[in-house]
Amino acid sequence: MEFAGAHECLPATLAVLPEEMMPPPAGIALGHYLQMAVRIGVWDGVAIRRTSNDPDTLAYGAVFSAIVAASIFLATALHKMLTRDGATAGTIFWGLLLGLVFVCVYSAGVAIVQIGAAHFVARAFLGSKGTLFGVMRPALLGWWVNGMTVVPVVGLPVATIVWTVVLMRILEEVDGVSRVQAFLICAAINGVFLALVYLVPHS
Repeated sequence: MEFAGAHECLPATLAVLPEEMMPPPAGIALGHYLQMAVRIGVWDGVAIRRTSNDPDTLAYGAVFSAIVAASIFLATALHKMLTRDGATAGTIFWGLLLGLVFVCVYSAGVAIVQIGAAHFVARAFLGSKGTLFGVMRPALLGWWVNGMTVVPVVGLPVATIVWTVVLMRILEEVDGVSRVQAFLICAAINGVFLALVYLVPHS
């Protein structure tokens, strides 16, 4: 009886639910999704798998990506608008408004094409069983790494490399393709876009 009383089973000894299987927080959970975004940006597989199954991730990822895209535009274009000859309060306001709308729409289009193309290749040629939304959710949440483009001179290529690795990890975790295959797909797609950025203005 003394032994049994001293060795009672405690509730804490019950099996713990793996993090990637935990339900998303209820209500507005800005801090949670910011944490997930940072973890995806540093290639955390658990965060990628968890957010790929969370429908709320899509909305948060879209908002975070739009904020980053707007920040890139403001960091690179605001000074030029303010110092342009003949600039007035009206031209600056409309220039900023139209510029922000264009940058957000353009960035969203490029991101969706890149993510969709990578998933299509994985599904069509490598037998992936993942879904487009399963890939899109963590990808949009991790798109913030493209904010590195504001770094002078080396920003764009560095951002492309980091984004390539982030997308590679997402294909690896969600679509189930090998790391080498995922890297080759993402490097080819992002390399084409990087080449177009450099070549189109000079054509």
